Amino acid sequence: MQLRASSVALVGILLATVGTCRKNRYIVPGATWYDTDGAVLSAHAGGIVKTDGVWYWFGQNERQEDTALFSGINVYSSSDLLNWDYRGRALSPINGTDFSPDRVVERPKSVFNAATQKWVLWFHSDNSSYGLLQQGVATSPNVTGPYTFQDVFSPLGGTSQDFGLFQDADGESYALYSNGDADAAHDNLITRMNANYTNVEEVVYTFFDLDLEAPNILYTGERYYILMSHKTGYRPNNVVVFSAENLSGPWSIQSYIAPSGTRTFNTQSTMTINVVGSHETTFIYCGDQWSTAKDLYDSRYVWLPADINDHTGSFTIDWHDLYTIDTKTGKVTYPEGTVYEAEHGVVTGSAYATICPTCSGSKIVTAITGNATLTLNNIVGTGEPQWVSFYYHNPDGLFGDNRGVSGQSFIIARFASVSINGAAPVTLRQRDGNAGIIFSQPLNVTFNRGGENTIEISGLNGGPAADLDKIVVYGNVYSD
Repeated sequence: MQLRASSVALVGILLATVGTCRKNRYIVPGATWYDTDGAVLSAHAGGIVKTDGVWYWFGQNERQEDTALFSGINVYSSSDLLNWDYRGRALSPINGTDFSPDRVVERPKSVFNAATQKWVLWFHSDNSSYGLLQQGVATSPNVTGPYTFQDVFSPLGGTSQDFGLFQDADGESYALYSNGDADAAHDNLITRMNANYTNVEEVVYTFFDLDLEAPNILYTGERYYILMSHKTGYRPNNVVVFSAENLSGPWSIQSYIAPSGTRTFNTQSTMTINVVGSHETTFIYCGDQWSTAKDLYDSRYVWLPADINDHTGSFTIDWHDLYTIDTKTGKVTYPEGTVYEAEHGVVTGSAYATICPTCSGSKIVTAITGNATLTLNNIVGTGEPQWVSFYYHNPDGLFGDNRGVSGQSFIIARFASVSINGAAPVTLRQRDGNAGIIFSQPLNVTFNRGGENTIEISGLNGGPAADLDKIVVYGNVYSD
């Protein structure tokens, strides 16, 4: 996003315990992701490239212990998109340079230049007040780096925000960016890179006066699609898509990619992944689910398969709690879970079940606050870690509906305290949405084997938890 403004401190971070080197079965949107060493995967606002059958994921390092404005660009690798190996720092800060710890280095994207046989890492470059609005490049003979800094510049003499990169099927590469927030700078540009991919040389297309950011392009072989978000700080909004047969246009009008009111499932567009399989090609939307500026380390990733219609130029995503993808065939599989309706649970205190027209079973449990609790009984477990999705309703923000709610510097959330079989509770962040919108938040849970498990839900420290629609219990987290 464009600003690191001060924000309301939020507490209660879910960090599920994950065993080292166990093989993930699923992609789980909105969960805390871990690498194969068991460390939290930190690759925010990133970019993905594929070479020699392996995907490489570059992203901003945002860990709780790293407090510098810029602490490094991480790179991970995977052959299945499910399990990621940490490959080190692609770019590390150096004091007194344009990528020092007190500078802004973000939205990294890497691309291979066949003529120079070098990998080129692009990024948004700035000072702490976001007053420079530049682009930077570094190069390496290896995809994982380390990358050697080359230059920071103002593209075509102008300004640049929220950098994106697209390499076309013919090898040409393009820089994508907004030209800023000034009155004369609400445009979004597609610019062609020079021959060695170290600068830009020509504007291919300009989206005039749209005031969007976080651009990302994919090509299906028939049409180009560009995704961009609105400028609302770290607060999510409705990502839009345009399509065209040529990068130079004409481009279609904009449309939402997700149901209105979901704010693109509380994400911002970051990149897309093309999985070209033996049976089908699958495109995956990849979004950052940002936390606040003060706890970016608890930001999450939401990857969802996209439904694309080249005839109509439609690009849409639907919510899925979890799924697996076969990177060899390109096929996506959605497992079924067991549903436990909240209204069938036991309530105490102020909590009660009531009508909900947008909920499963048309009912929901609300007023889970103070000393109130909701307990769901007779849950069947496997004795191994499982994924559980909590479907909830939190309309506190009503962003876009309430007068005076700008949402630039804070994110509204409720926090539920979740106890399994009477054990010490963990905290579940429940981000806000619009009225009637039901979101799902995953939790890694280990039940006892059999059908006598319980889940007790209350508000954190006596505060309000979100209204609960249902939970869905899925199979084991790991394939080993």
